[in-house]
This record gives sequence, structure tokens and C-alpha cells, in this order.
Amino acid sequence: MRRYEVACLFRQEEDTFNRGREMVKNELTGLGAVLSGEEDLGQRLLAYPVKKETRGHYLIYMVEMEPAQAHKIEDTLRLKTELLKVMVIKKDT
Repeated sequence: MRRYEVACLFRQEEDTFNRGREMVKNELTGLGAVLSGEEDLGQRLLAYPVKKETRGHYLIYMVEMEPAQAHKIEDTLRLKTELLKVMVIKKDT
């Protein structure tokens, strides 16, 4: 298993963020990822509009999973309406 960071940019509304946060956790564990932590970076102004939003809430999940699952997670999370962007980053060990 490899270590990854899953960087998520959520819509800034508090209820949408909380709903999306739980949804991402459920998707990650459902696809076999082991959560080792998360880092809430808070709301920030975006450099350019993303899906017509100028602000977003950043959250980074630290996970361990098989490489094949990393592609599935990114593809699955892209379709969720609570998320503006998602990126899976491989960490060096």
C-alpha cells in the first residue's frame, strides 16, 4: 500500500461542506483506503473561478491505499456536487 493525500476543494457553505466531508470519508473507506488523518485548511479565496465559485473550503485527507484505487477514487469524487475540485497526490515514503 502507498501513501497518498487527497486534496478536496468543497463549496464554502457550512452545511454543504459538512455533508461533503462525510461523503468523501465514506467513499474513501468504501473503496478500501485507510484514513490516517485530515487537515482542514479552511475557506480561501480562489485564484480563478471554479464552477462559478470564487471561494472554497480546502480539506486534505491523508490515506493509504493500493495504486489502482487512487484512480478510482479521483474518478468517483469528481462527480460529486459538493466538491469543486479533487486531486490525489502520491507521497514519497
